[in-house]
Amino acid sequence: MIRLKAYAKLNLSLDVTGKRDDGYHELDGLMQSVSLFDVVTVEKSKKLSVTADTDVADEKSNSAYRAASAFLKLTKISGAKIHIEKRIPAMSGLGGASADAAAALIGLDTLYGAGLGRKALLEIAQSIGADVPFALTGGTARAKGIGEKLFPVEIKKPMYYAVVKPFAGVSTADAFGRYRPGGRIDMDCVQSAVINGDAALFGSCAANALQPAAAEICPEIISAVETLLNAGARKAIITGSGSAVFCAVGTEEEARELIARTGSGFELCAALRPVSRGVEAI
Repeated sequence: MIRLKAYAKLNLSLDVTGKRDDGYHELDGLMQSVSLFDVVTVEKSKKLSVTADTDVADEKSNSAYRAASAFLKLTKISGAKIHIEKRIPAMSGLGGASADAAAALIGLDTLYGAGLGRKALLEIAQSIGADVPFALTGGTARAKGIGEKLFPVEIKKPMYYAVVKPFAGVSTADAFGRYRPGGRIDMDCVQSAVINGDAALFGSCAANALQPAAAEICPEIISAVETLLNAGARKAIITGSGSAVFCAVGTEEEARELIARTGSGFELCAALRPVSRGVEAI
């Protein structure tokens, strides 16, 4: 048996730069693994099963199930028992499903000693979802394409994050469906701010192109943004397609103090620190 932390992610900024012939949108953004995590347990078994401490409406459509199924098919291994302890809220833009899929892949490869290697695991990850390759590697990265083209970013000074998630969620497909093009985001400015831990610069240039669409779907996002701003945030933006909203600050203490001022009324209120990987053994 192996137990793993499957870390959440923040889209520190996200721009939509075009639309492909296959209907997917071209993206440019900065992604960061953060200290909120699900716990994924993988055990040997003669058949594949995936359970969670929250409802799994359709096991076979679950990202972790699909990732494990692809792994088992490739390696000719018969099965595994996977259990997920959920701490990352669903429909939040925090990447919980992708994190669980990545942890399933690493857990299976480690447990069975399959030795597939980074390239093969990334190929499986990409077939499951655009965010799964980042969840597999983690840390800080510039993401392009549909999110699968990753360019690691070395951080000189970390920032810390206050995150709130309304009880309502946002479907990624719905957010992209309502997206309307706007002005370009200066992602090089965002990257410089992230590298140097410059929360003031980050506040001046960070943005998420999906935020107007997400707020139409989930008006609670507007209240979450206002709550963080009233608590002292320079800027508050959604991660992914929402509905979680975050702000960046210079120290972990600042993040904790800001969260303490937000009050209740959210599914998640957390001060999070950056982490250097997407999946970690416990």
